Amino acid sequence: MARRIDVRRSVVPYAVDMVRVEFRVLGTLEAVVDGSPVPITSPRQRIVLAHLLMAANHVVTVEKLIGAVWDASPPPSARGQIQICISALRRALGSPEIIDTNPLGYSIRVARQQLDYLMFDDALAQGRSAAAKGRLDEALTHLDRAIGIWSGPALGGVPGRAAEVVSHRLEERRIMALEDRAEIRLGLGGHRELVEELVALTTEYPLRERLWGFRMLALYRSGRQAEALATYRTARTNLVGELGIEPSQYLRKLERAILSQDSSISGDVDDRRTTGTATSVHRPQELPADLPDFVGHAALIDALTATLTSEDTKQVPIAVITGAPGCGKTSLALHVAHLLRTRFVNGSLYACLYGSTAQPRSTDAVLSDLLHGLGVAPAEIPVARGQRINLLRSQLATRRLLIVLDDVGNEDQIADLLPGVPGPAVLITSRRRLAGIPGARAVDVDMMSADESLTLLGRICGEQRVAAARDAAAELTRMCGGLPLAVRIAAVRLAAHPHWAVGTLLDRLRDERFRLDELSHGDVAVRSLLADVYESLTVPAQTLFWLLSALEIHEFSAWAAAALLDCDTKQATALLDELADARLLEAHFSPLTRQPRYRFHELVRVFASEHRLTQDDREKCTAAITRSLGALLAFAEEAHQRIYGGRFAVLQGTAPRWAGARAEFDRFLGDPTAWFDEERITLEVAIRQAAELELDELCWELAIVSVTMYERRGLFAEWRTTHNIALEATGRAGNRRGDAAVLASLGSLGIAQHAEDDGENLLHAMSLFDAVGDQVGSALTLRNLAHLDRIQGRPAMAVLRYEQALEKFRTVGDLGAQAHVLSGLARSHLDLGSPQRAEVLAKESLALGEQLGNRRLQAQALYRLGEVFAGSGQSLAAKAVFQSALDLARAQDDRVGQSYALNGLGGAMLEQNEFTAAEVHFSEAVEICRMTHERNVHAHALFGLGRVYLGRGEFDTAEHFFVQAANAFAMQENSPWHSRSIEELGALRRAAGRLPARGRNEPTGQR
Repeated sequence: MARRIDVRRSVVPYAVDMVRVEFRVLGTLEAVVDGSPVPITSPRQRIVLAHLLMAANHVVTVEKLIGAVWDASPPPSARGQIQICISALRRALGSPEIIDTNPLGYSIRVARQQLDYLMFDDALAQGRSAAAKGRLDEALTHLDRAIGIWSGPALGGVPGRAAEVVSHRLEERRIMALEDRAEIRLGLGGHRELVEELVALTTEYPLRERLWGFRMLALYRSGRQAEALATYRTARTNLVGELGIEPSQYLRKLERAILSQDSSISGDVDDRRTTGTATSVHRPQELPADLPDFVGHAALIDALTATLTSEDTKQVPIAVITGAPGCGKTSLALHVAHLLRTRFVNGSLYACLYGSTAQPRSTDAVLSDLLHGLGVAPAEIPVARGQRINLLRSQLATRRLLIVLDDVGNEDQIADLLPGVPGPAVLITSRRRLAGIPGARAVDVDMMSADESLTLLGRICGEQRVAAARDAAAELTRMCGGLPLAVRIAAVRLAAHPHWAVGTLLDRLRDERFRLDELSHGDVAVRSLLADVYESLTVPAQTLFWLLSALEIHEFSAWAAAALLDCDTKQATALLDELADARLLEAHFSPLTRQPRYRFHELVRVFASEHRLTQDDREKCTAAITRSLGALLAFAEEAHQRIYGGRFAVLQGTAPRWAGARAEFDRFLGDPTAWFDEERITLEVAIRQAAELELDELCWELAIVSVTMYERRGLFAEWRTTHNIALEATGRAGNRRGDAAVLASLGSLGIAQHAEDDGENLLHAMSLFDAVGDQVGSALTLRNLAHLDRIQGRPAMAVLRYEQALEKFRTVGDLGAQAHVLSGLARSHLDLGSPQRAEVLAKESLALGEQLGNRRLQAQALYRLGEVFAGSGQSLAAKAVFQSALDLARAQDDRVGQSYALNGLGGAMLEQNEFTAAEVHFSEAVEICRMTHERNVHAHALFGLGRVYLGRGEFDTAEHFFVQAANAFAMQENSPWHSRSIEELGALRRAAGRLPARGRNEPTGQR
């Protein structure tokens, strides 16, 4: 067995966790590896690195990188040159894994403490959060740290218009941080020391009105009234001269306050918070109590604070908090409202509208409550609705107050409650996103993180208690699914039972049948909260809700729901959206299939299962599950056909396909490969569920069709796991044809993995297919046995079995399978040293592909023909044929086919010493293989890159790629190519003068 080589330069030093990489963008762009700056002198590489860093841990598309480097006129080789830049950056950073490849582009993996921009953002957010909570000294510390991270203009040394735009955006954030720091220093009474800094800042940024206001206040509070007024005149001159506009109301009010020596601006808080005076003696303070143990949501608090305290004089500040039942929307709203009490000098109003229940409050009733809260006597509240609305708007127009509207059902419920002119601010909570409210800023409350859940648990039931049983506490919060209400109830129950261990409640929650019973305390319960929402649904939505819980899949598309109800996807989508709007389902948009996807929160799924078990209609439920699994099978088969260009060389059983699936194929299978990627987990779970329900035909057919994905993605563990499940299911059912199909597929897996059981499984499958008289199954198994013979160095036996398989496929009339077999025959004859016979067979395969109009088969036959030409020294002909294969593969977005063709083309270019072209093709093959997990081509392309750099005399880079290739071949236990890589590595080191001829340190490969 081949072993990983042990050489001076193995792949280990390139692993992410073996080097410490830091990046700086807030100044000159710089990468620091293990404490030493790394020179990145190429302008293109600097542009690519800058754009990856500015989207750290997120994918940047290749198209965006091309646009950043070349603007509107990229060269034809742009994609290949981007791949070369990525490869060069990986080498420069000493960590190939730090830049991930994605089907859409690339992403750079960095922790927040590795990138100065993210550290700046964190410090800024912490400072603003502390300021909102009144902790000004702490806020100043954070802001000083944030500003101190900067060393000069952002992205220094990065050329291009795109980088300039990003640099301006970063500079704006720095100025805002400077403004925030100045405001806090004013609040702390540091006006005298601040004057000099503000003079410099207003000189550098003469159009920033906020800075001019701070400078006026600092001067006035330092006893320099005349200079403060002169500052206003300077600011006005700048604004009128540069922009042709008068100063804002903020500056004008501040000037009047200074002229009149208004006492409200002489203290530590600036006039924007204190100069407003109430127009009514009545100052409502209707907010319910804040939670003393509130945890998390620092970023959301900052966003809400910024929105509600906006100085925009053109519109009313409105913020909407949305989220699932029990996620803490109201808690967050009240927490923010209490933090901002001093900012709203005329008080606060609060109204709960019960919009998520079956009996929401009427707008008229809420109008009366708000008017009463503003001090309007009941006898003075008009009867006519229009007059009430006008009176409310008049009362609100002159007041600086905060209005909290809790649990809003829809836009119509509050349209007449919103202020007409700026002055008040409105904070709304709703399960719906309320996109119809003009100018509203929406924030979505997510579930609590594991750490936040543990913190909340500890604050309520005791931090020492949680620390003493941290594993049990972590599992307890996991069962709560991060739902704040559930975590709070669990914590309160523990606090109410101090004699319980944390594990006591954990054991009670383990049984799903009683989990919701345990998550209740007094009048507060997760079940009752969900029940209120469930009762507000239409009957069809309720039915779909509990039927969905019968599926064990983690998330689903509209077609799965349509199959459950046996309706079209338009109806199903409407019901799914109703459930998502009620937040009983979580919805997100899939970038792979470009369709909505839905999933349950864990506790909501438990609640739905409870309702399903009350229906007492087992047959209806089983039929619905069978339809949905049958829909999955129909989609998977169609995806397979679209990927391979037809239905050939495949086995089909008798499992029912959902009849409605065909009408939806085009909508969901625009990219069949992406569909398989999206449904990868779904397929495995469905195979398990089919086995549990004793649906053995569905089980083995789903397993077999999934091989399309497992093979293309190199998911060998999942391939074996699902097939073992299917084999158990067919064995229990006595399904011999199903047994044979699964064993034949396991034999193919064994070939891919070089496993010892591959031939045994194939021979067993062969005997079963012969016993049941299945010609197609027998032919497929013979083909796989022939392939095994070929790769194990038995070309003569391979030819014999290929010819037997070909005869059987001709008998059943499967032209596509014949084309496959002819291609394998061609390769075997080439291995036997008969290139002329190989050429004839490859051309026969190509002719069949053309007869069928199947471009994928044509591309595969062209690739084989290219191998024949390359093997017989016809490099020019090989180059032309490989290019044709590549063009066909690209036309149908066959990424695996592209990788093979690119690797062949790179080899042909290399034979003619076209090093640059060969590098581009090998590099593109490597990138595609990273995405598709195609291990064989990946190893050969790495080897090809080693040869490219060796030919150029770049020994360090060549050595790097030969080491990678050797390790890749060793992982595949490909002994011949592993040995060849070792030989190339030794020859390279001798050529570079690093080893004597046959030196004792030369790697020996296999041992």
